[in-house]
Amino acid sequence: PREPEPVQAAPPVVDAPPPETARRAPSRTEAPAGASATRGPLDEAAWVDLVAGLGLRGPVRELAAHAAFIDWTGGVLRLALPSSDDHLKAPFLVTQLANALAPALGVAPQIRFEDAVEAPGETLHTRTARERDERQAAAESAFLSDPHVQRLIQQQGARVVPDSIRPFDEA
Repeated sequence: PREPEPVQAAPPVVDAPPPETARRAPSRTEAPAGASATRGPLDEAAWVDLVAGLGLRGPVRELAAHAAFIDWTGGVLRLALPSSDDHLKAPFLVTQLANALAPALGVAPQIRFEDAVEAPGETLHTRTARERDERQAAAESAFLSDPHVQRLIQQQGARVVPDSIRPFDEA
């Protein structure tokens, strides 16, 4: 048997960013220019997109997903969290969330929570639930309006089992 010939790896190629004559410091409500999750001011919609793109897991993801955006000013991020989710405000989880947000916001924010009977805006949790319900409704509508299904129901007496229809992405 022959020994395989050693393969030499090419040196890594690093693309240097184009030189900038002057870098503008991000404003209090804008993400830094290199942040991929937010573009422009941080608002309710940008907050939900930012949280969705962080790749958080476990309890810190639940904290971020249930928190609604209120304001981002002067390094202080104000979020609304229902009192039913107070258990998620553990200092360790808040610190993990702040550290995860730092690359996108340019600084690890000081996070302040306000009690919310009703969240002032959409949270990642509510958006995910709404999108799931929309996909489910579309799947049921498409299935029940299919001519073959209609024929089976009308001519053969077929019945649809409740909760048996699933969107393709959940199958």
